[in-house]
Amino acid sequence: MKAYLSGGIFPTDRIATDGWREAATNLLTKAGFQVLNPCRGKATYQYGYHTPNEIVLRDLKDVDAADIVLMNFVDKPNKLFTGTQMELMYAWEKRKPVVVVTSDPRLTQHPWIQAMSVRIFGELSEAVTYITDFWGEKNETV
Repeated sequence: MKAYLSGGIFPTDRIATDGWREAATNLLTKAGFQVLNPCRGKATYQYGYHTPNEIVLRDLKDVDAADIVLMNFVDKPNKLFTGTQMELMYAWEKRKPVVVVTSDPRLTQHPWIQAMSVRIFGELSEAVTYITDFWGEKNETV
């Protein structure tokens, strides 16, 4: 199975951008998942380095290729997660299960976020455990 790691990309905060993705990648690959990371191959996250079309088309291609989307709304006050929310809608339209990570009540209680995600967790580790236990290959019928 393939999992796409959706979430904010912060040009001035590589730890917030990459930290959770590295942790999720380690756990998911140990469980047999292939991981599609939108940050792969990007030397910089500065706006303008990659064209909007490069970013959007590759991200949508990754959502298409994924079996499941792990979407992390990293705790960043005043951050608009525009691209992440666009990916949520796109994944929904493609009938991809989306597992959301956030403790922000503006998101956890929002009807669109609730409707378009299969589950919402407050912690990344809970979300990854759910994905590997419920959606992992060991649950596939032959």
